Amino acid sequence: MADRLVLHIGLMKSGTTFIQQRCNVNRETLAQQGILFPGPTWGRHARAVSDLIGSKHAQEGAWASLRDEINAHPGTAIVSMEYLGPIRAPRIAQLVGDFPDTDLRIVVTVRDLGRTVPAMWQETVKNRGTWTWAEYLQAIEHGGEAGKRFWRQQSAGQIVNRWAEGVGADHVTVITVPPPGAPSELLWQRFCQVAGIAPADWTEAPRANESLGAPSALLMRRLNVELADLGLQAYKRRVKALGKHVLVHRRRDEDSIGFTVPRWLRRKATRMNKAIAESGVEVVGDLTELEPVDTRGVDPESIRPEQELEAAVAALSTVLRDGKPNWAQKAVRKAKARTGA
Repeated sequence: MADRLVLHIGLMKSGTTFIQQRCNVNRETLAQQGILFPGPTWGRHARAVSDLIGSKHAQEGAWASLRDEINAHPGTAIVSMEYLGPIRAPRIAQLVGDFPDTDLRIVVTVRDLGRTVPAMWQETVKNRGTWTWAEYLQAIEHGGEAGKRFWRQQSAGQIVNRWAEGVGADHVTVITVPPPGAPSELLWQRFCQVAGIAPADWTEAPRANESLGAPSALLMRRLNVELADLGLQAYKRRVKALGKHVLVHRRRDEDSIGFTVPRWLRRKATRMNKAIAESGVEVVGDLTELEPVDTRGVDPESIRPEQELEAAVAALSTVLRDGKPNWAQKAVRKAKARTGA
């Protein structure tokens, strides 16, 4: 059985992809330290957690396979998947029961809400979301489907307290995501401290899940509306791949999404930080780093139609220049390699 299981449960848009990909490409280096990062790719974590939580498209048996491998490992194991963050008490109890004699360490990475809000809107847009920026902000403040989804993933105080009740506060650690301008390796160093990873020569992982510029994000939202009838796999191969492998390259030529933190969100963040502080869990970093900061850029509502048109023409030019959608084929191959599908 594993002596220790580090469960990195998110939150979404808190450096999760960075940590997952860093672990993924350094699996052998971690193994030399007696640390198991189950593979052959991080996609196995995603499939296993989807099975655990009963996702609609889950692969039956994926969680049992991962659980059995971890229980057969004599050292430390790491699982990282942000879908674990908002799971409810019965699922937490099931998970604890699957590792009865293992020291569980729950790791929650948390990012300030000022940077999280625009990042989460963009994430929804890259995954079939059709809410406008204004609609998204309205729902976060006053309620609505978009707001419910946001707070389900980002109510850090509630999530931390739920896990603390399920596994014990002494088994939960919150890692605060460093503020803008901090050393690029600081988040990884904090994660290593909690996970018990020793310093090493780490292989850099390819950048993944990068941000889009504001015009390209609006173009993706428009495509989501127009192509709502596409099946899930077709959407991933065509629309999502377009954003991830074509439009992303325009980010240096486009304004980024800006966000000035409103007072109501600052009050929300204060309550959230207080809940974390009073939960009794360990904090690595500093809760002051979770005070919301403004994000430099433009209001997506101010983007002119011709800017969106420019993004569309640039994307279409890339597709037509290739003759065949080679970028999409490459994207599928990379996705399969990354997820082990």
